[in-house]
Amino acid sequence: PACCSRGRSPAARPGWTGRCSPPPPPPPPVQPTLWDGLAPALLAVLVCWLLPALLYVRFAREGTATSTGAGSAARAGAGRHRGVLYGSLSSFLSVTAMAVMFPFMQVRRDALGCDALCQGGQTSLRSALTLVGAAVIGRASDRVGRVPMLWVGTAASLASIVISLFSDSLTGMWLAVVPAALLNQNFSVCKALFSDYIDEAGGTDADKAGAVGKLGMAVGFSFMVGPILASALISDYRRALLLSAAITAASSVFLLLLPTPSRPSRQQRGGGGGGTSSAGLTGFLSLPVLKLRGAQLLMLVRLMMALAFHMFAPVWQVSIRARFDFGPRDHAHFMGLVGLTYALSQGFIAKPLVRSFGDKVSRLLLLCILVLGGARPLALYTQSVGVVYACYVPMVIALGVMNTAITTAASRLAQKEQLGGFYGVMESVENVAGMVGPALGGLLARVDGFPATIAAVVCFYAAAFVLVALFFSTHVSGAAAAEAAAAEAA
Repeated sequence: PACCSRGRSPAARPGWTGRCSPPPPPPPPVQPTLWDGLAPALLAVLVCWLLPALLYVRFAREGTATSTGAGSAARAGAGRHRGVLYGSLSSFLSVTAMAVMFPFMQVRRDALGCDALCQGGQTSLRSALTLVGAAVIGRASDRVGRVPMLWVGTAASLASIVISLFSDSLTGMWLAVVPAALLNQNFSVCKALFSDYIDEAGGTDADKAGAVGKLGMAVGFSFMVGPILASALISDYRRALLLSAAITAASSVFLLLLPTPSRPSRQQRGGGGGGTSSAGLTGFLSLPVLKLRGAQLLMLVRLMMALAFHMFAPVWQVSIRARFDFGPRDHAHFMGLVGLTYALSQGFIAKPLVRSFGDKVSRLLLLCILVLGGARPLALYTQSVGVVYACYVPMVIALGVMNTAITTAASRLAQKEQLGGFYGVMESVENVAGMVGPALGGLLARVDGFPATIAAVVCFYAAAFVLVALFFSTHVSGAAAAEAAAAEAA
């Protein structure tokens, strides 16, 4: 046996008469027990479903007790505005127009020779332009008006489509990125517009959450409808552009139906007194709400949540393919479920949750952070597809509810003449995370594998949890209540 292990033949060894014994058989595989399969599922149900449900029941009782009297009158009919419906339909068609081109974009890039470096450069260019455009267009909606800026965004989308139609080069593909990425900030402008509508209708924070939720639901469904529509009706990139242009033009019909909200007086905008600074560039760029501790807190929390999200994304794609061999069809089913869940959370779950927690919105945010921070490690390390879905459904719901709650809180802090600019700055903060997060997550994964990335993700969620627990009630809810009381007294 020793000679066999050293690679020598039996004949080469004098006096050898035996035969090499075969190697011992490998040990039998360990059969998984029933508990091995049930333990991850039970842990996922506990962290993502049972524990949040228990915390919700406890927190919601206190919130309902403090808000029942004040909210009953508003629920009787206030807070409804037809502009919310028209704006949501316009956004649905606008995003659907963009989504119909998704199935053909990679084929177009390949045809023009746009390699990985080219695609990465276009992504960076789009993020940088959106970073600038979100703040500028948002602020312009405060000064010029919300509806005119929606028209600017629609015209920018049409301009990008026209450039793509009449340019058959890589340069044209780069140029087509500019108008839409820089000027089409209709989502954040619509959020400010809906807040104006709800204020005019005498609605509550829950009504604002419902309006923003309808907008998010419209966008979520459009990401699902667009590719399906494209695969059913068209078969090449040029026809996708023509269909996109037609749908974008159709979305402008609902812009014509949007009522114009009442604008604040010149004194409210800071234009009184005959000064020229507020009418010039300094006045345009000035956003006093950013000096508030509550606004700074919301931006910091949004930054940490967005960094955690974007750092998790690259390792998640690699991990899910390595564990479950996810192919295009599996990804389509998974993303379809994610899109549907997010849309439903925006349209049907966010408003009742915000209403049930009353003025204890910080507890709702803490609950959402707990679900996000607890579910992501489970989803990353489980070997069961069922556990992945069990984790992702409440995680997507928590993400949608938290975004709606933060948007509603921002509308309470900023005055009407600053709300569009504040929403734009919040979008810019998220774009910063979108530029930095994936590279940071990938770098950590390369240095120390998935554990380093998921540890950083959980740390960001933990930091957001601490900030909300310590400062949200004082600097956001308390400041907004004090401002509302002062305005009522005046």
